[in-house]
Amino acid sequence: SSIWDHFDKGSTAEKAQCKQCPTTYSIKNGSTSNLWRHMENKHPEALAASQETFDQFCEKIIRLIAADNSAFRIVERQEFRDIFPSHTRMPTRYHLSKVVMPKMVDTLRQTIRQRLSGKRVTLCVDQWTSRGGRVTLSCFNAHYINIKELALKSLPIPATSVSAERVFSAA
Repeated sequence: SSIWDHFDKGSTAEKAQCKQCPTTYSIKNGSTSNLWRHMENKHPEALAASQETFDQFCEKIIRLIAADNSAFRIVERQEFRDIFPSHTRMPTRYHLSKVVMPKMVDTLRQTIRQRLSGKRVTLCVDQWTSRGGRVTLSCFNAHYINIKELALKSLPIPATSVSAERVFSAA
């Protein structure tokens, strides 16, 4: 649990002391709910900063996964976890794929909309097919002229997978 970023376990492992103040709590039954309540009520800014740092860490992992075309399950491999100190809060592949990635995609969509808003755009599609034709990759590029700079600009647009039935049913 990430609560241990904010508390130290006592020598008897029955008590936890807040790193922000001298308050000590019992953790005999392994419950951390009282620790969470303490942080939310007494040190919400430290809790928020910790979450922001964790979110940034998750985004860096997503960028690594994308750059290497790795699977989300890499975060569950012991070899990956061994890179970081043992106390590091590690995201699950579920958290990365269902929470972090959708937020990043929404941010990217907003950025693309802002950059292309009010511009005349030409879209180009590049496609590659793997050997055996099992996987087709597509890359969309938006080309436009920046009037202020009088320069041709390009913006790559990530594509999600779309089934052939969906493409041809829209035609």
